Amino acid sequence: MKNQRTLKIAHFGRYGEGDTDIVRSMYLSLCNLGHKVQEWNTGEHPEWVYNPRNHVGGNGPVYIKLSQIREKLIDFNPDLIICNAGGLTFKKQDMNWLKDRGIPVLGISLSDPDVFSTVSKYAKHFTWHTTNSLLTYEKYKNEGFTNIYHMPFGIDSRFFKDRSTDPGYEADVAVIGHGRPDRYPIAEELCKNFNTKLYGRNWTTTPKCRRGEVRGEEWFKAAYSTKILVNFPRTVKGYTNIKVGVLEATATGKLLFTEYFDEMEKLFEYGHEVIGYQTKEDLVDKIRFYLQNPEEAKRIGQNGKERCKREHTWEKRFDKLFAEIGLLN
Repeated sequence: MKNQRTLKIAHFGRYGEGDTDIVRSMYLSLCNLGHKVQEWNTGEHPEWVYNPRNHVGGNGPVYIKLSQIREKLIDFNPDLIICNAGGLTFKKQDMNWLKDRGIPVLGISLSDPDVFSTVSKYAKHFTWHTTNSLLTYEKYKNEGFTNIYHMPFGIDSRFFKDRSTDPGYEADVAVIGHGRPDRYPIAEELCKNFNTKLYGRNWTTTPKCRRGEVRGEEWFKAAYSTKILVNFPRTVKGYTNIKVGVLEATATGKLLFTEYFDEMEKLFEYGHEVIGYQTKEDLVDKIRFYLQNPEEAKRIGQNGKERCKREHTWEKRFDKLFAEIGLLN
């Protein structure tokens, strides 16, 4: 897949969830678009960053040490630097040094609205900055920011590849995500009523169903070996928000269940591409119906997958963003 202009992009980020991490997916999608991408994996090279306040979870600032990477970066002569999530940024004087040399810097937040309170303190120093959250986008606009863009979550092409069921991962229902108290009641109901597997950390109240974390090929085995996937849209701080798990699940063609909320309707049609639920009882009833009607479940799951392919890839997200900010002219 080629753009009308090939960019040289220096991409900074870490892959906390391994090969299927969202930041890794975004890096690969930039490569798929035909851009020449210089990879700076800050997870493998923590010496490249300075985290003075020990921020975690997408909060910042987490400073990239320009003095340590300057020579290699300038030899590459990028058209664009991307600070992808994790609170990554440059100190103000380093940002100015880059801008003086005509190198724009794009910041990306993937954990909004939760990280707005810290990232908004330095977002103005980026040439451009994106947020995954419509609510946060409006907050930035209301506070007078002019360099902020809304870029919803996307998916990379690896998630569309059909895979066989693995007997060790077979389930009627699966949740791929970490346990939290607000998720426990639904998880308990799923485990009580169905052959359920819970992947991730902290599923403490459902020991018979928990299977630990899955990354890379294990993630694909888990997702492709279940009939139904259940998504929880609330963030750690209690916001209801589109999360990347929605795209990951629908890309597999498996039937996805998630709560009803307005932002979801901008990406998928309830009842045609995904299934909504209101309560744990409603969820159980609907899962039981679709397990008894597998052809209908398959049809809706495939509709979601096709919508993902048409509209929600990271390639399409980046093409749209780069066009909006004038990089593809």
